[in-house]
Amino acid sequence: MKRMAYILLLIVFSNGYAQRNPLGNYSLITKIEEIGSGNIVSLKFDFYFRHDKAFLRIDTDNSLEAYCEGPYSIKNNKNKLWVLKYTGEGICSSDSRINTIYVKNANRYFYVKSGRFESNQWLKLKKE
Repeated sequence: MKRMAYILLLIVFSNGYAQRNPLGNYSLITKIEEIGSGNIVSLKFDFYFRHDKAFLRIDTDNSLEAYCEGPYSIKNNKNKLWVLKYTGEGICSSDSRINTIYVKNANRYFYVKSGRFESNQWLKLKKE
């Protein structure tokens, strides 16, 4: 009986943790300002979240648009707000507005915000 209660508690804890923390793969399609031309284009951003790290992949054929792609550190700024900072060695802006991504949990969904996105609104991430 103790073993079953322990397993049930572990499952509940794990599920609760997953609902409060962005673990797994998520994606988002949003508009950004194209580098060089300044045109507004839609890009897909794929996020891979682990416990203390995140990885961003940008789905584009234009290598200029893939800047700040790679690993990010995750800092839990508040109970339901995470700050992602670029830690990769690739090409990225020195502007913290662009190389910082914010993720929040609201009503069991995760939302993301970045100075790179055309929208200044919180955008919902889609669980993959």
